[in-house]
Amino acid sequence: MMKKWYSLIDKVYTIDNLRKAFKAVKSNKGAPGIDGETIGIFEANMEANIVKLNHELKTETYEPLSVRRVYIDKDDGTKRPLGIPTVRDRVVQQALKNILEPIFEPIFHPSSYGYRPNRSCQKAVAKAERFMNKYGLEHVVDMDLSKCFDTLDHEIIIKSVNEKVSDSRILKLVG
Repeated sequence: MMKKWYSLIDKVYTIDNLRKAFKAVKSNKGAPGIDGETIGIFEANMEANIVKLNHELKTETYEPLSVRRVYIDKDDGTKRPLGIPTVRDRVVQQALKNILEPIFEPIFHPSSYGYRPNRSCQKAVAKAERFMNKYGLEHVVDMDLSKCFDTLDHEIIIKSVNEKVSDSRILKLVG
């Protein structure tokens, strides 16, 4: 039987978790979002910003801002769209990740390497090489699904999250 989590929001909005989340956002660097606020500006007033996020999450008044759209040049001459959330929204996203990742990480397939802790392209290649050697294989297929995240059915994602987490406030933030 799979364990289900019923109340997690109070763990997301703790001051300690929000500080930890900011530290992770700061280490990732990144450009400012649509509001123009840099990591440095957020950090200059960090305690007040963290207390404000804590209050907004606790009282369910938090609303994410729009994402700033930029386009990155690709080798083939096309441009890849990239969405840049505000620093405050990245802090909330990271705070959610801090709580949800330990719940979901154990159920992911061991051969899944994308966007997972302590995994990398190099480790994925090394595992593919071990499989090739062990089973006498000659080919590896590397696939990059074009616009994969743009085409995901968000209802299915929320339904899947809801199988493990039933806290409606968490599901609303994930949505």
